[in-house]
Amino acid sequence: MNRFIYFFLEERRVRWKVYVTSSGITFIYALVNLFVFHRSESRVAVEAVIVLFLAITICVMTYVIRGEAIGTATQKPQITVPFNWRFAVAGATAAALLVSMHEISIPQLQAAIAGFRLKSLATFLDTVQAANVSDEQVRIRYQEVESIVDKSFKNQIPVNSNLLQETQTAISHSLKNPSLSNRTNQLGWATAIDLESLSYTRKIQTGAIITIPAGEIGSSAAGAYVLRSPVEIDKRNLHFQGAHSRLALREGGMFFITQSDVVFDKIDFWGPSDSPPLWVRDDRSNVLVRDSVMKYVTQILDRITWVDVRFENSRIHYDGGPLRLRNVSFKDCEFEPPLFGPILEELANKIKASEGQPLTFIYEPQSR
Repeated sequence: MNRFIYFFLEERRVRWKVYVTSSGITFIYALVNLFVFHRSESRVAVEAVIVLFLAITICVMTYVIRGEAIGTATQKPQITVPFNWRFAVAGATAAALLVSMHEISIPQLQAAIAGFRLKSLATFLDTVQAANVSDEQVRIRYQEVESIVDKSFKNQIPVNSNLLQETQTAISHSLKNPSLSNRTNQLGWATAIDLESLSYTRKIQTGAIITIPAGEIGSSAAGAYVLRSPVEIDKRNLHFQGAHSRLALREGGMFFITQSDVVFDKIDFWGPSDSPPLWVRDDRSNVLVRDSVMKYVTQILDRITWVDVRFENSRIHYDGGPLRLRNVSFKDCEFEPPLFGPILEELANKIKASEGQPLTFIYEPQSR
């Protein structure tokens, strides 16, 4: 008790260190919660007061129990361990984390770290056009973004979907730099596709995109779902979810998509069908086909993002728009009309060289 009283009456230097250290811990705690975790100001304000009180209490109790006045002689010499401010800081920080542990989970912490890194990379990539940045530096940044996206997919880290879109936009802007090599361009577009895929996954998880099970698409028959008439999707955000469910296309069964964001997950489209199963009518629509099979169909490749898709025994058309193929394979397919021009000739050569294995190929017309 004597040392407790002595701390407040005599130990001015120690008090000053304790108050400064505790205030610093509280400030960092509030800053992280407000700007990293985006929590409400009222909650953070209350918790900051608690953190400040705990930090001061821990420091004082450390001084009383184990400490010794620094630079001041005590009236009654004692055998004690010198006061260690690092120990006080560590203890107060631990207490602050314990106070907020009920609000902050490990996935949230991972998402905050991933989001902070993506924000930094997006800021850098936004300046690529104006700055004198080497091709290698840009490529390294793309690889870093790709690594974050890959880990977020595998570990189901809930990264903010708006931040993913911002990063995708920053990459798209950086790819307008004419000095970038073809290798860097392809990596950049592939990374943008992966960001788009992860962004849709997050929107689906948060309910921003409505999920429709495969069983509600068409009537059930002989282990498959049959679509016998056209489906109009206009100004809607939808996610069609299957389990590699076969969707048999009959009598004009197809999807007309206008001004909508649509994701087809594990939906296997089976013909025979002379009309494209997916028909995108405008440039304002975003369509993603993921982990699916297209068999015995006729399909236009452009204006759709294809990820982990397998085309088999199908007729493929191209109308000159953007090509976005990420881990896509072609087996026994015909291209109608035949591939032409340097870009499509390059794609044809890649398909031939792949021998049925998945390939990644992205082409964005300059006018877009």
